[in-house]
Amino acid sequence: MKKIFTLLLSSIALTICAAERPIVQVENGQLQGALEYKMQAFKNIPYADPPIGELRWRPPQPAMAWSGVRDASKFGASCPQAFIKNLSAGLVLPGSEDCLKLNVYLPEKASKNMPVMVWFHGGGLLVDGASDPQFTPINLVRNGVIVVTVDYRLGSLGFFAPKELIAEAKAKDEPVGNYGTMDQIASLKWVKNNIAAFGGNPDNVTIFGQSAGGRSVTWLMVSDAAKGLFHKAIAQSAQQSPLRGMTEKRLGLTSEVEIDAKYMAALGVKSLAELRGLPADKLVLNGGDFYAGEFGGPFIDGQIIKGDPIPLFAAGKQAKVPFMIGTNSFDSDFMLPGEPSLDVFMKQVHEDPKIIEKLYSKVKDKCILNSFVIQDLMYRASTKLLADSMNGVAPGYAYYYDYLTKNIRPAFPGSPHTFEITYVFGSLALMPQAPKRIESELDQCARIERDIADFKKTHAWPKDWYPIVDKNSPADQALTEKMSASWAAFAKTGNPNVGGQGNWPIYNLKADVMRNYSDGPATITGLLKDRVAYQMLHLREIYSLERLKNAF
Repeated sequence: MKKIFTLLLSSIALTICAAERPIVQVENGQLQGALEYKMQAFKNIPYADPPIGELRWRPPQPAMAWSGVRDASKFGASCPQAFIKNLSAGLVLPGSEDCLKLNVYLPEKASKNMPVMVWFHGGGLLVDGASDPQFTPINLVRNGVIVVTVDYRLGSLGFFAPKELIAEAKAKDEPVGNYGTMDQIASLKWVKNNIAAFGGNPDNVTIFGQSAGGRSVTWLMVSDAAKGLFHKAIAQSAQQSPLRGMTEKRLGLTSEVEIDAKYMAALGVKSLAELRGLPADKLVLNGGDFYAGEFGGPFIDGQIIKGDPIPLFAAGKQAKVPFMIGTNSFDSDFMLPGEPSLDVFMKQVHEDPKIIEKLYSKVKDKCILNSFVIQDLMYRASTKLLADSMNGVAPGYAYYYDYLTKNIRPAFPGSPHTFEITYVFGSLALMPQAPKRIESELDQCARIERDIADFKKTHAWPKDWYPIVDKNSPADQALTEKMSASWAAFAKTGNPNVGGQGNWPIYNLKADVMRNYSDGPATITGLLKDRVAYQMLHLREIYSLERLKNAF
């Protein structure tokens, strides 16, 4: 009798728990989410049909409706990718091609017409996914916005254009190649049609992303296919190396067609039908492929990605929406294993060794000298150019992120790539925590060289390259409050200024004032001005920006 009574109580408890879980009705059916971290969370929502079989390497197709109530309390599988130790933790792996899903987070007590933020994760367009714990938007939601995180096709499944596929797409009158970007656009269409069911305003959508996700934001800013689907944009650490051509060699880069022909030969297949017959795990690329330059990545296809953002922004062809862009003080750390030597890089971009030696004489750690030169070109100079190009189009803001929690600060030459994300989202408690003792500043190069060597040997992601925080630090807590508040304010109004944080002005090259996230003042003027100005001249040369000839 006692056992029956216990079972009865358990059944009642489960029924009550299920009843407390929120339910919404979207176009394709009902969803039942969960409550977590004082948020409503609806996960694993299809925004497109699974791109499998004949739909592999096709534009995303509308998702099918379902009957009954769909459980939306758990993440779905990440998109197919290699597992990388210390980086893939938290992802639902092994991945599945049935991954065109998104997740919606909103306050427990949501109101109507809330601003919406749509997040595109980074990872070199090869790895990572929306279920990464650092993308849990605790503080953003607390600041009154709805956050949508998106999975999209990666690697050769997401960016691929052999000749036969180009011909097939032409016959079907479809765009070709940049399927991961097409997925992002499809997710925005889903948001437009469904976000009101969660209390979101489809006419107030901000896209934001970091690294490859930040670059994605800049591509969407100049894509006619994304026009009208967003109203503000934030690009975090969006380096601007030139895009390759689909069928032609441009700016010294091998065409996508040629790269994909070599890829097919390496797989031992000769036709698209054979490729579509292979299991997804045979098509997954790894970090070695990325650093060896064997992953073509995104390219100019003329429909989805029309061209490099820098010259298109300079010509005023970007979306006329408020724009924010920023970079971290050591954004190039993850590039170190595959970076060219300084001599090779200077020849590639026609830089004068004597000028470089003079401009970078204060860089004390020679092991990162070439990294800082490349970073000044691809991150700092491009951040300033893109922000300045917004003048006369829409408000543009720039920031510089140079914060590290106290006990690790001496061990790093700057804030590495990705380290700002957890402070924006407010996910500090879910990240690796800093050591209890202050680390030494004496072995920065030894540490960096050890990380590179270990990565090349084991392909495990160095722990130094994944955000390290201190959830109990008052300084860390203050920073996440500031960043989340500014990102949310920007999503609400197009202006990131928040009372008590100091004025964050609209950016222009002449004044050169950026918001400064560090232990120092609220703004920074003339960030590494001479170094970045020199690199900016070479960006102008790369992209033939006539408008900037007399900028310096």
